[in-house]
Amino acid sequence: MQTLKIEPASTGKIWVTLPYSAENVARIKKIPGHRWNPDRKQWLIPDTPKARKVLAEIVALPPPVPSKMIAVKPKTDALPPRPSRPPYVAGKSKPLTTNPPHPLIKKVDDELVLRNMKYGTRKCYGQHLRNYFKWLKVKPEEATCEDIRAYIVERATSGQVSVSYLRGTRSALVFLYETVLKQPGKVGGLPRMARAEQLPVVLSREEVVRLFKVTKNLKHKTLLVVAYSAGLRVGEVVRLRVGDLDPDRKQIKITAGKGAKDRYTLLSDLAWKYVCAYRHAYRPKDWLFPGEDSTDHLSERAAQHVFEDAKKRAGILKRATFHSLRHSFATHMLEDGVDARYIQEFMGHDSIETTQRYMHVTEKGLERIKSPLDNLKSGGSPRSRE
Repeated sequence: MQTLKIEPASTGKIWVTLPYSAENVARIKKIPGHRWNPDRKQWLIPDTPKARKVLAEIVALPPPVPSKMIAVKPKTDALPPRPSRPPYVAGKSKPLTTNPPHPLIKKVDDELVLRNMKYGTRKCYGQHLRNYFKWLKVKPEEATCEDIRAYIVERATSGQVSVSYLRGTRSALVFLYETVLKQPGKVGGLPRMARAEQLPVVLSREEVVRLFKVTKNLKHKTLLVVAYSAGLRVGEVVRLRVGDLDPDRKQIKITAGKGAKDRYTLLSDLAWKYVCAYRHAYRPKDWLFPGEDSTDHLSERAAQHVFEDAKKRAGILKRATFHSLRHSFATHMLEDGVDARYIQEFMGHDSIETTQRYMHVTEKGLERIKSPLDNLKSGGSPRSRE
């Protein structure tokens, strides 16, 4: 008789731990909606009568017969096994790099933790430094100014990375050499690449409505509605907790947003109605939008997939991303005549100039502006060839 371990997961699902055998795996895979979680080493399956029946059959089976052991004489010149080392976990129980990480990456991450930098920043620094160390032919502390500049030039001319990526690479290298290695002279003259002046991709109001209409899943629709109605970043909306919404004051509290700053933004009446319907159906306890594991929030990538799927089904051809909902919020507010200073507070911008860039993409008043061609008194109109 085999034994199983069953634990509750998110709504309507359970975690299952069972002895490994090809037969057990084959039976689990017959359950619709099954999924293997390599981190937990468990199966996530829907809690349905069919799934319970399959699990009951596995329990009733005799334990698998162990395979025959073959005695092998060890090699005398074999290397002794390496002692196991516990994984390095930085900050709040989330490892930044491969375990164990490069010693210098560990030092950089520790310095970032002491400065209370967000997990996303620490993760990016770790990735930039891993790529740099992999490219470098010498030890990082032995690299010259020319080596550092050559690396950035090679990345910049590869055509594979963006300006934002290169600016992040420079920041990581400056932090490494100035703060950790105490070699500021190597990066003192490293120029900062100018940020590309790109206008944000904004959805029209009709496109936003189409986006909502084609999203039938209530959780997914509520996610998109809340993000647009409050101008939230994807990392902010997935990290909302149930207690962050204040319907009496019609506000949403954003905790530790970009720059580790708290702020309040709008909670619209319609968005609150969606949230109430969603909470009644899904019963979230802590995180407003929990992931597969109810103890953690929905991942940013999962939220981005929701938007991408909705955009495709809505037939929107613009190069819009989840962040376009935030751009659309600010642009539509400006078109409605809301003062840019209020929008700056809702968006969490440090500078009013950042908010004012949305004025370049507003449609307010464009219908009253004419091209000088339309004001010419002569020139005629196009005619078809007779």
